[in-house]
Amino acid sequence: MSLSNEQKSQVAQNLADGASIADIQRLIVDEFKIPMTYMEVRFLMDDLNLDLAPPPEPEPEEEATAEQDALPAEAELVGGGAVSVDIDKIKRPGAALSGSVVFSDGVKAQWSVDPYGRLGLDTEQEGYQPSPEDIEAFQIELQNKMQGPGGY
Repeated sequence: MSLSNEQKSQVAQNLADGASIADIQRLIVDEFKIPMTYMEVRFLMDDLNLDLAPPPEPEPEEEATAEQDALPAEAELVGGGAVSVDIDKIKRPGAALSGSVVFSDGVKAQWSVDPYGRLGLDTEQEGYQPSPEDIEAFQIELQNKMQGPGGY
């Protein structure tokens, strides 16, 4: 079953307004009463040369405090602590993913995730334990890096 020109226009407008593919599927199924799978909606979008709306521009960050200025320039404010995470272009042997991190107190560490999803952390200071806030900020920043452009 195909959509009328009016329905196609409504789909295009909803996409321009930021609707997701799942939102378009609900519109077609619930309002147009046309059964359509997620994949069929995706194919329909391709047939109509429609794309998802680009994500909104991020809000500008507030000015850094003097304490933050003392941290490395690449550090980013995440989850209450300044933590900088990098992902290795070539992962370490035996690791599913690896990289480096600089915690809010300036301590640097190498990290890796094994094929079972376990995190390993090797710091420059023997016995160092990052704060729970830094661990949370590390996890959030790593997730953001993995989901961003060129994500892993």
